[in-house]
Amino acid sequence: MSKSAKAAPTEMNAHEASTASLAIYIAQMAGELATMADRSELTMLAYFLNLARVEAETKSREHAADSRGRA
Repeated sequence: MSKSAKAAPTEMNAHEASTASLAIYIAQMAGELATMADRSELTMLAYFLNLARVEAETKSREHAADSRGRA
């Protein structure tokens, strides 16, 4: 059993909030890097960075929803 499976509800909420915050940060950074790549005509790199941004935004919303659902 993983450590997170044994955690108390308040610990899980803190972990979920931390994960959501990290995902938001990654989404912001990936977005900025994608803009830089696009301006430098690094089209494929911009595309992949935007994929990473979208994935991070999705995970952020999922973790935030999970956190609210357990509160």
